[in-house]
Amino acid sequence: MSSLVALAWFLLILGLALAFLELILPTGGILLALGGTAAAGGIVTGFFDMPSTGWTLLVTTMFLSPVAWFAFFWLWPHTPLGRRFFLNPPGPDTTFDSQPSLQSLHNLLGRNGIATSHLRPSGVAEFDGKRIDCISEGMMVAPGTAVRCIRVAGGKVFVRPTDSAPAPLEAPPLTQDLEFDIYKD
Repeated sequence: MSSLVALAWFLLILGLALAFLELILPTGGILLALGGTAAAGGIVTGFFDMPSTGWTLLVTTMFLSPVAWFAFFWLWPHTPLGRRFFLNPPGPDTTFDSQPSLQSLHNLLGRNGIATSHLRPSGVAEFDGKRIDCISEGMMVAPGTAVRCIRVAGGKVFVRPTDSAPAPLEAPPLTQDLEFDIYKD
């Protein structure tokens, strides 16, 4: 093997190594440009030795380049520089509806309550003894009117007047002892 063939293969391998090193080190494309130049220099050097060596290097580069580019674009979003270029999708913890105080509002869906203030269209209604800020569906609702929660979105409770009275709260359990003797004669 002549020294030109060894130099040509060395430049080609150096070019690919520099291109992959660009994935690890955020150099802004400098190593990628140097790697491309080294690979091109290796191909030209191969043609200076023998045309068959040049063609072998060129075909090898033509097959390895798409593989290298595929690996680059597949790995790049996971590198330090790639993470700076791409936004992370919001997780379930960062969305507005995932806050614990707002999750309890979803339990009001379909529940009945009483408007405690004028809803024009926003105001306050009472659901199960708790005062909740509400929005009516575009109509005024007088205090004391029975309302039903129809939708919860973005921390807002939407209500609609209803004819039915709110469901009564569960009665507390009996506090007196129920003592009886089942064996009475």
